[in-house]
Amino acid sequence: MSEQTAVAQRIADTIRPAMLSGLQDAQLHGPGGAQHISNWADWIAATVAEHVVQPIAAERDAFADRVDTLSHIAKRHKEGYADAVRDKQQLEARIEALEAELAQLRTAE
Repeated sequence: MSEQTAVAQRIADTIRPAMLSGLQDAQLHGPGGAQHISNWADWIAATVAEHVVQPIAAERDAFADRVDTLSHIAKRHKEGYADAVRDKQQLEARIEALEAELAQLRTAE
């Protein structure tokens, strides 16, 4: 059974008992029937929203939060790496300057 089929089955299992008892011997013709059908359609929409849409939205929001957090961490790591490269270049330049100064001191002796 696929996940989509399982979801559809859960919705049907949630709606079916109420539909069977609520529509038993119901008059579905005319203005009263139209109102009755409209009420059931509203109830079905609310049930699907509660059992399907809201959990999916919550999962989507949680995923978006995780992506935002990981993006922020990646940005900080990228900035940290750039800082480390800059520090390394400055240290290498300082080492070269000190080695040049040492070489001058040795030749002056």
